[in-house]
Amino acid sequence: MKKMIFLLNMTMAFFLYPILKYRFKGRNIWLTGGSAGELYVDNGKAMFEYLNEKKDIETYWVINKNSSARKQVNGKMLDRGSIKSYLYFMNSKAVLFSHSISADIVPYLFAVPLINRFHYKTVKVFLNHGTVALKKRQPMNPKLEKMVERLITSYDINTADAEYEKNIKHEGWKIDNSKIFIIGSPRYDTLDNKSEGNKIFFMPTWRPWVKNDKASIEETDYFQNITGLIKNKELQDFLKENNIVMNIYIHQLLHEHLGSFSSGISGENIVLLPKEADIQNEITAGSMLITDYSSMAFDFYYLNKPVLFFQFDREKYEKLLGSYISLEKDLFGEAVFTIEDCVAKIKEMYSDNFQISDKYRQLRSRYFKYTDKNNRERLYKIIKEEVVRNR
Repeated sequence: MKKMIFLLNMTMAFFLYPILKYRFKGRNIWLTGGSAGELYVDNGKAMFEYLNEKKDIETYWVINKNSSARKQVNGKMLDRGSIKSYLYFMNSKAVLFSHSISADIVPYLFAVPLINRFHYKTVKVFLNHGTVALKKRQPMNPKLEKMVERLITSYDINTADAEYEKNIKHEGWKIDNSKIFIIGSPRYDTLDNKSEGNKIFFMPTWRPWVKNDKASIEETDYFQNITGLIKNKELQDFLKENNIVMNIYIHQLLHEHLGSFSSGISGENIVLLPKEADIQNEITAGSMLITDYSSMAFDFYYLNKPVLFFQFDREKYEKLLGSYISLEKDLFGEAVFTIEDCVAKIKEMYSDNFQISDKYRQLRSRYFKYTDKNNRERLYKIIKEEVVRNR
């Protein structure tokens, strides 16, 4: 039903475009979005709030009409998939997105030749929702692989944190080097270390085979290891004795199972966060991160905070999905593979006052070219130049 509404709205906007084009004359419209219109987070949010301060730009955040994150948006919004949203896209000078232009900004764009010409008119900026390294790109629907490749290579501007990430996007994603700019992730500009030594953030990423598995979520190794850790009595006692809070964010694609993950959890020391939680607060307030393969590891690393990689399924992960960097040699934190070792390492890191070790500090220049908090300014200038060339 939703698909039919989107396609109908797209068609109506297409026919309204020549009639209403006069209303958009002289306007410098930039659209920003992410997470398929569900959330207001990461690089999209950071860039949107930066652009809101620019008086020469008319900027909008594209979001789902019923998203609970609407109240968080600090600026003008467009309803994703609405007639108005399609019209504004057709008249935009630039669009910025963290997942894909069709998921975040223009539903079914590449599937409908009707408005493909507008795709090539505007400047397309792929922000990505995290640093590319620990998880190889894989389309949600394998049948759309070729379409996804055409879409990604059509983007005008792709951001990278350092030379290694640029190489991944060029060699692994087949993006032309001239379209990849090492400027740093926009959201890093907004990060500050505000940890007080009593908060741990646990954020596992998702697995395609978990989402698509016909078995119940409770039967998966993924569920059993995550719940096995947060329900571990030794860990719970340790957190309580030392007045430490562990905040847990289950990946947004698995939030329909949040009740299962939280079942049996009681007390104030372990908290499962809602889907619309402000992840940036967790990054700045957390003393350490526990993850498996999430790009959130780079945010903590950027702030010189320790990362513990709980990779209970590394062999399966490397076989079915894979990483662009060596999980054995290139990680910037300790890796553990069992619940017991994870608990022991958490206690050890607490004893070390959550300090990152020197050997990992020395690797930072490989992963971050810039730490000057000017990433958004660099990107803004590049987009402006591209918009001028695109006239």
